[in-house]
Amino acid sequence: MIALPRTSTGRIVLAIALSALVHAIALFAPLVKLPPVEAPLPPLTAKLEPLPKIAAKPVPPREPKPKPRPAPLVPKEAPPDNQPTENVRTEEPQIDAEPQPPAIDKAAEEVRPAHPLPKHAQLIFTAYKGTDFAIGEARHRLEIGDDKSYTLRIGMNTTGLASIFKTYESDQQSSGTLTAQGLRPGKFSEAKNTSNGKESLEAKFSWEEKVLSFSNGHSMPLPEQTQDIISFLYQLSQLALDNGAISMYISNGKKLERYELTVGEEEMIQTRLGRLRALPLHKVHAQGEEGLDIWLGLEYRLLPVKIRMIDRSGQIAGEMVISEIRVADE
Repeated sequence: MIALPRTSTGRIVLAIALSALVHAIALFAPLVKLPPVEAPLPPLTAKLEPLPKIAAKPVPPREPKPKPRPAPLVPKEAPPDNQPTENVRTEEPQIDAEPQPPAIDKAAEEVRPAHPLPKHAQLIFTAYKGTDFAIGEARHRLEIGDDKSYTLRIGMNTTGLASIFKTYESDQQSSGTLTAQGLRPGKFSEAKNTSNGKESLEAKFSWEEKVLSFSNGHSMPLPEQTQDIISFLYQLSQLALDNGAISMYISNGKKLERYELTVGEEEMIQTRLGRLRALPLHKVHAQGEEGLDIWLGLEYRLLPVKIRMIDRSGQIAGEMVISEIRVADE
């Protein structure tokens, strides 16, 4: 049994501390995604990747200059009778044709991704309420098969004091195909187990019919390049980031929303791995709407290394900051 403070001041301090913990858990609940993945992992090696080049806009080929035409034949003045007529060629200045750039193999360009995703990736994040109160741990697991199929699973569980007060289990999974344009989800699912009971939802991406179907029976047209709420985090590395902005449609399994992201300038972020070079992206949102900021690791194939959630009042609701990253290509 825990002894209660005898003084009124002590009781007030205890009440404030407990209230802070309860509010932290309430805030943390929407961030919880998955319990820890218990399946054994294949051998993964920590690997520091060189800075990938951000795709640049293609330079249009220069128009070739016309080749010099042969000079026309001009007859001399008529010679005296019984003399043959002689034609002479007038000389024109010669123009040296500039060397032309090699032809661009468009077919080869289309099959080469901007930044190749690793075949195996495991990312572990520390979850914070605000920016400094650690309340959990998130696990990302990406697997890409030899047949270009992919499976992405994200999990999270409370740790420390937060795990004492509330247990929240959820399972989010995205599966589909890796194409020349990046990840193409075929199905997204989520299953929750909360104090209110069990909940589940599913979304299917029918690309041939161009239909997005939800488990509640609703369906809607499926725009090109649509992602689900977890695949888009890894699709960002497959896009050209030199235009300053990205637009894409994203489904959370219940609805479809258009995201507008602006690309910022490189900056350094502090993590448990040390200071990392990162490229920030900011979700454009109106006042009173929830916001999102994402940092991509410039030394780790542009994989996500930090995620920040902004509440409707504009305050930082929580963050996910990388604590471990492992990738393997075999």
